[in-house]
Amino acid sequence: MSDNTDRVLVLDTNGQAGLAVVRSLGKRGVSVTAGSNVQRSLGRLSRHSEDAFQYPEVAASPQEFVSDLIEFLESRDYFAVVPVADVTTIVMSKHKAEIEQTGTTVAAADWELSEQVWDKGRLFALAETLSVPAPKTIAPSSVSEVAATASELSYPALVKPRSKITWDDDGQYHRVEVDDTLYADTPDELVANYRDMLDRNPFLAAEGHYPLLQEYVEGKTTTTVFLADDGEIKAHFQEERVRTYPSSGGNSTLLRPRNDDQLLANAVEVIEAVSWTGPGMVEFMETPAGEHTLIEVNGRYWGSVPFAINSGVDFPWLHYQQLRGLPIDAPASYQTERLQQRLVYGDLKWLLEQLQDGNRTAPFSVLWASLVGDVTFVSLRDPMPTLETLRQMAALAGRTATDELTDLVSRDRLSKTEPRGETRKDL
Repeated sequence: MSDNTDRVLVLDTNGQAGLAVVRSLGKRGVSVTAGSNVQRSLGRLSRHSEDAFQYPEVAASPQEFVSDLIEFLESRDYFAVVPVADVTTIVMSKHKAEIEQTGTTVAAADWELSEQVWDKGRLFALAETLSVPAPKTIAPSSVSEVAATASELSYPALVKPRSKITWDDDGQYHRVEVDDTLYADTPDELVANYRDMLDRNPFLAAEGHYPLLQEYVEGKTTTTVFLADDGEIKAHFQEERVRTYPSSGGNSTLLRPRNDDQLLANAVEVIEAVSWTGPGMVEFMETPAGEHTLIEVNGRYWGSVPFAINSGVDFPWLHYQQLRGLPIDAPASYQTERLQQRLVYGDLKWLLEQLQDGNRTAPFSVLWASLVGDVTFVSLRDPMPTLETLRQMAALAGRTATDELTDLVSRDRLSKTEPRGETRKDL
């Protein structure tokens, strides 16, 4: 076991990214404690964790989470605490000074810096001063302003929240759901969608977090993930989304590596302008013309961390070196001939979506990916998280099937009780 001063507390370890950080550091001899809001987390089950810490659900009880974390750190000797998920990173960034009074380094940027990337309004205002292509973006502060400016955009366009995670004056955190209802083909539809987002998320207007209006960019999502030091990218990895669920745009389910100099140059310009330090990702949309248009920046670890590690860029270990003040031993290159099935369950949902849309070749595509691609969570040398992931997937599939069956039965009963010749809309 390492000396106590080498102890690291990794949070959010019931997800694949958090588990990857646990495995990376544990393999290198760092004493890792796996933190999570669930008792039986993937990180806790890993052979690479030596202890565990359970805390309240962060978004629901942020103040309680911070208090419990500080109490835990004061009772132990930890070098660093590493947040992984978005809401945990935001909370710890905002409470960084308070937490670091325990003597533990918080592996998150100061909030003044973090807000530059979490608030997409500020990010795209900065992008206007750069040479990096970015979609036209309007930051209205009222519905009337939306109506007055909607005609200035090219269509299709969309309503875009400033952040998927936002908060109110009471310290409560909220997740803003993003789906296909945010897209519009006309100014009137855009205004209606804007009203709908505010109706569904009343805290946005109440706290002055008004969503943005943005022109839609057609293409495929490409990402440069990185570790930076005061705006200088020290290590990077590029990936392209082969499949997402939903297919119109969502979480990546199948990825492939990229190695594109222009994509990297664009990322370098953005990160230099922000002066970012730590891990993060810059997301671009590659248009049919081959132009890389800025979509967003996330100042945290990303969901596909295992893919970068498996391809030769061990970001958690490089981040640890940075936190220690050691030289960052970044690789000169990485593997580019591989596929990664990031979310198997998500890929199966993609398959169902495609079959419903009449794509009869979709099963062969999923089968091919399963045969030639790596599966994120599988590790024969660390089998317990693999088994637990399979158990969670089976439980989730069972709940989904039950919900769909219940919905089907309800609709069947409803159709039998409704008068003939009428629809529910008529009643």
